[in-house]
Amino acid sequence: MKLLFVCAGNASRSPSCEHWFKENRPQYEVRSAGIYHGYPYQVNEEILAWADKIYLMDLSQETFINRKYPEYLYKCEVIGISDQYVPDSAEIKELIWYWAKKNNL
Repeated sequence: MKLLFVCAGNASRSPSCEHWFKENRPQYEVRSAGIYHGYPYQVNEEILAWADKIYLMDLSQETFINRKYPEYLYKCEVIGISDQYVPDSAEIKELIWYWAKKNNL
């Protein structure tokens, strides 16, 4: 299964999810991207088509997908991780672990 994690800039939340899954759930193919311009890995049609499931950090990413790529909205789920965590910190790793366990991932 191919999982895509999306946040605003692909600088903290979504890459933290990508790293966590690569380390802890190697059975999944995982990538991450952001919705803002100027960052290296941006959401585009190719990456959205690649993903089996798209996990969005908050509602702003869902709004973006709905506006720009509505045909992929059915793959999306908002997981609700706020933009207050240091990338790959113990706090964000604990949140990801809890969320993954709760969702049987």
